[in-house]
Amino acid sequence: MSKAFKITGLCSLALLMGLAGILAWGTWRDLRPFPATLRPQGSALHKAQFLDRNGIPLSVTYTQPWNIHDWLPLHEIPTLLREAFLESEDRRFYTHGGTDWIARGHAVFQNLRAFKAVRGASTITEQVVRLFQPRPRTFWSRWMEGWEAGRLEKMFSKPEILEFYLNQVPYARQRRGVLQAAHLYFDRDLDTLNSRETLALAVLVRAPARLDLQDGAREIEKPLQRLAEHLHRKGRMSHAAYDDARHAPWSLAESRLPVDAGHFVRYVSSAGSGSADDAPDPPAAEEIPPRHGASSSVRGTSSDSPCRRR
Repeated sequence: MSKAFKITGLCSLALLMGLAGILAWGTWRDLRPFPATLRPQGSALHKAQFLDRNGIPLSVTYTQPWNIHDWLPLHEIPTLLREAFLESEDRRFYTHGGTDWIARGHAVFQNLRAFKAVRGASTITEQVVRLFQPRPRTFWSRWMEGWEAGRLEKMFSKPEILEFYLNQVPYARQRRGVLQAAHLYFDRDLDTLNSRETLALAVLVRAPARLDLQDGAREIEKPLQRLAEHLHRKGRMSHAAYDDARHAPWSLAESRLPVDAGHFVRYVSSAGSGSADDAPDPPAAEEIPPRHGASSSVRGTSSDSPCRRR
């Protein structure tokens, strides 16, 4: 009996070692490289953007793979917005090594208790991994994201990762990053938003394909109020800002280009591609204000929606 038990134990140990070896090999095989920098380069652009002589956009496209030029350094992003994202998306961002195993454990327990997926536990670092390495939403993908998040945090600092995330996080209508979102919904820069509008930007990323302030803000009201309460209770939001988040009105505004030069841009685009003979006649000179020249340069933003003048 003792000998048979020992043989069974050895067989079990060998099986476990074999499975561990297969798991390690599969993990190593599926690891993907990261870029040398978290700042997207101009080579990632797909479409050109036309600017006037003063650098004001005459056209804008949101079909680029990355947000290239609506980029803010971390220190220029309002503190409340940074705190709101950390509270909402990754409370232990500055203490974990890429994966928050405590949050993952809580999420597994809640999902099992509800018999469905009611909570995720992706850290900000794992979400950055997902932006670089999109995969199907499977258990294996979550496993790989955890490993790659650890690698990413060894390559880049926490502030670098947070800065990239806040400038690339997806929103509705193909916008990326908090600055593009502020322009989309409020036609204003981040430092002009009230507390309610600022917290809305942190809530909207939870379901960017479904949540859109322009279609109604009622759905984000409860999570926004909960976020405000958490920040206020932890002393990361003043009483005045908390009151503002609860009662301030929305100031929604649809962003628009300062100059409607679509006809001119189409003409220049056609001429540049060698088909000027088939292009429509250029607009008369008086249709373009004198201070707006025909200079162009490559810039990135996102669809053919307008962009505010900055």
